[in-house]
This record gives sequence, C-alpha cells and structure tokens, in this order.
Amino acid sequence: MRSFVRFFLVTIAVLLSIGSEVTRAYDRVIPILAHYSSEFAPVGFILDLTTETPKLKFDGSEEILVLRWIPAAGGDRLLEREDHFVLLRISGLGGVTLFTPQNTRGVPVAPDNSRVAPLPAPQTNAPPISEVRSVAASIMAQARLETGRDVIFDANWDEAARSPVIRSLLFDSVRNAGTALIDWIHTTPGRNAAGVILRRIRFIVGPVQLPYRQGDTLVIVFSPGQGLAGRPASSTIYRQMSQFAR
Repeated sequence: MRSFVRFFLVTIAVLLSIGSEVTRAYDRVIPILAHYSSEFAPVGFILDLTTETPKLKFDGSEEILVLRWIPAAGGDRLLEREDHFVLLRISGLGGVTLFTPQNTRGVPVAPDNSRVAPLPAPQTNAPPISEVRSVAASIMAQARLETGRDVIFDANWDEAARSPVIRSLLFDSVRNAGTALIDWIHTTPGRNAAGVILRRIRFIVGPVQLPYRQGDTLVIVFSPGQGLAGRPASSTIYRQMSQFAR
C-alpha cells in the first residue's frame, strides 16, 4: 500500500512538473520586431509585429507582405498571405517554421542579432511621381525585351502626383505587378499571352478587391485608407493573370 501511495504521489508530482513546463512554454512569445534567418537554408526576412497588421519583408525584396493570424491545432499559430498561402507556423513552444512555394515542407528559422527598423507604412515612403513612372517604364521595357511585345502600365498619374498616400500605394502596386508580370512571362502561358491577350495593366483607386480582367486589360485596384493591405501582393496579381492564359 505504501508503495502504491508513493508511486501515486511521484506520478502526480511529475505530471504537475510537466504541466508547469508546458504552461511556461506556451507563455513564450516571439519578438514583435526581428530579423530571422536559418541554419538550414540561405533565407532571411524581417517580421514586424509592432502593429495590428503583421508584416514581412524578405531580404533582397522590396515587397512588404501583409499577413494575418490563423489559429492552428495544438496551440500553434499561422501567418498567411492574402492569397491564403501559409508563410509561417509558430509553435506553442516558440519555434518558427517558414514555408515558401519552393519549400512547402518548411524550414526552421529563428531571430538573429541583426538590427532592424519597423517596416514603413505607405504614407512614410511616397516617392516622387517621376520615380513611380520611371519604375513602370522600366518594367514595361523588360517585358518588351523578353517577349518583343508591349504590356502597357496605365494609371491616373496626375491624381497620384497630388496625393502622397495614393502615390505610395500606386508605387507598391506597380512594383508588385512588375514582379508578377516578369515571373509570369517566364512561364510558357505567360510568354504566349503577354502583349497578345494581356495588353495593358491599369491601376485604379477603389474598394479592396481582387485584380480582374476587363477585355485585354488586367485592372488592379488599390485602396487608400487600408494601409499596405490596400494593394494586392505580387502573388495575388500573378494568380489573377491566369485569366489571360491561352
């Protein structure tokens, strides 16, 4: 009987100890602002959780991705892009796994010692309209060089020149569309359709919605007042370009 009581008490003590460890583990939080890297892959990014809207920027990319929290099994949390692709999984124990279209099985990442600043909001980085138009012209020139055909970028440049917020979101939309267009041209359907079925990309101000086809034009809508979430990501634009595939 004494042996049973002793075993029972030891078992309770062990379970309480495990429960305490799990509670402390689940209390672990990731930094609100940090640069992440991996020992297993040449990848790095800034994750900014300083505002209600999580943001992420990969090293070597100008695009700032807007993410959203999704609960997962086992107390884990997910951060997904606007096209519902899960980029990060944060375990209840504090581990972080990065997923990309090239690595859907995931790679462990962790904060490193790099010093980073919060990712900018749209109104803080509005370039002059001449720069916006120059970037658009450079993208059109690259598309023409690779296909021999024109895909015109069209916007209300005068309106954007008068408003820093509109200009900043237009700038982001142009760059994201450029990333999507060039990546699309590097596929067979995109190379065949660019400048033939898809002849124009038009940028307009309006309520948040997916880019849509209008004849030979892809219409990209951006929404001032929505922050970075007011313009579509390059991955979303790329997916919508499939409407023009032969």
